Amino acid sequence: MSGKQPIYVIDTNVLVDYGDIIPNGEKIHLEEPLIDLSGAHMVIPTAVVRELSSFKGEKSERGKAARVVLKRLRRIIEGKVRSMDEIYHLKAPIRVSDEGQMISILPVHKKFKEALPFSPSEDDMDGQIILAALTVAFIDAGLRIDGTAKPSIVEELVPKNVILLTNDNGLAIRARERGILTNRYGYKYPKPYIGRRDIVVPKELFQEFICNKRVERSMFESLMPQEQRLVANEFIIMSLGNEEEYPYGFDPTNNPYFENIGRYDVKEDAIVALKYLRNFPLEVQNAGQAIYAEALEDPNISAVICTGPAGSGKTFMATVYGYNACKNGNFIGVTAVPCESQSKIGALPGDLDEKMDPDVQPLKNSLRNYLMIGDKKIRKELNDLAKMGTGSKREAGAKEPTEKTSIKAKLKDRVDLIWENWFSSIPIENARGRDFTYELAIYDEFQDQNIAQADTLIKRIGSNGKIIITGDIEQIHAPYLDHLNNGLVYAGRQLFDSEMVAQVCFTDDEVIRHPLVKLVARRQKMHLEKNSRN
Repeated sequence: MSGKQPIYVIDTNVLVDYGDIIPNGEKIHLEEPLIDLSGAHMVIPTAVVRELSSFKGEKSERGKAARVVLKRLRRIIEGKVRSMDEIYHLKAPIRVSDEGQMISILPVHKKFKEALPFSPSEDDMDGQIILAALTVAFIDAGLRIDGTAKPSIVEELVPKNVILLTNDNGLAIRARERGILTNRYGYKYPKPYIGRRDIVVPKELFQEFICNKRVERSMFESLMPQEQRLVANEFIIMSLGNEEEYPYGFDPTNNPYFENIGRYDVKEDAIVALKYLRNFPLEVQNAGQAIYAEALEDPNISAVICTGPAGSGKTFMATVYGYNACKNGNFIGVTAVPCESQSKIGALPGDLDEKMDPDVQPLKNSLRNYLMIGDKKIRKELNDLAKMGTGSKREAGAKEPTEKTSIKAKLKDRVDLIWENWFSSIPIENARGRDFTYELAIYDEFQDQNIAQADTLIKRIGSNGKIIITGDIEQIHAPYLDHLNNGLVYAGRQLFDSEMVAQVCFTDDEVIRHPLVKLVARRQKMHLEKNSRN
């Protein structure tokens, strides 16, 4: 063994989370891995193989990943003839890629522990992995692993060329205490596509857009040569560096139709003004909502992916749009597919609607809030209630509600009626095998879907149908999913740069709930940024 390049011992969690570090015969380069393993020698302890085998029967993402990894390992080693000495001493690693990557499966000699002051039990998987890393260090130093090495040599050995790749903090601590170098493994997070671009533009370009409601792509590129290419249905939020340069009568702080925002239309090959925003039944509050409303109302857009923090209006606006679109005859109904309901439906009491009710409460709550805004009678009753004040005395002219039914009960009855007429909900497993023809489908909390589930749901769209995918990448609750392998990221990549798809991302500043929600979102972002630096 040369010792010129580090030898990497691979922990179980790395293989489960990033199984593609083992080549599968395809020449696919990983997206910016933290450690380049293209020409490395990777050693997988048999303890790791045993642990993977214990996972393979699970009906989970971990079980699926374990099965994939074991299948790849078997394909790599099967048919390779090696002696026992070659296997135990890593003398015949198997080349697995054109870049020179090699893999060895390492069993630990039963007498190896005799040379160590460290003797983990067979059930101590972390200990067995540390033992394997120490074995590799011995072999790399040219020492025997049959228990005959002198204690003095063992004590003086400092493994410098062996690195244990693990994302397990406990294992890393134990390994470092026994002299083994450790490192994390993963991918650098790619900069996500957010579907919008906030840019300062030249006065000439801004005036062209405001006056003609469009800017040709060629003009945009000539005046903004430093900008990246335009993406299908990307929204461009234009501003001027000096407020005094805005055209006469244009107020950037008070423009309800957001005339400074355009959408890149592939067919017209131009950035065009928002023209469907006015159809949305509510007045939008910020640029993010304007973009979202435009994408929802545009009949040429078949899929909308909306991401952003809690309180920005993702589910609320999708629900309001669906309700009004059904009333206007655009769809025969709205099907909600809550993406957190699988695996618990069968255990809940009641029929399917009753089982699904807890998961569709966010949509029903959106309908309730919309009625409080848009229903004149209910709004009047709420105003009368507010005039009564919080003290024991009512304001002058305020009337006490005379009907026995409370406003809350009336709202519930109205919401239940709307839901019965226009809405339905199904669990994810029931979505397979059907399509949403002439229907609007809302997939909420899509970040909790794995790639296979996300792929199935995306393909459920039917003719004259539309799908809305919502979620928050920072609120992943499903086990074994992260910022890279969840359904929301998958959908964004698969549907990128399509003239049938719009992607919308709300910013933290566009949260419109209680100020406390804004505070929490801002502090979460600061915490994540701090952790990413560390």
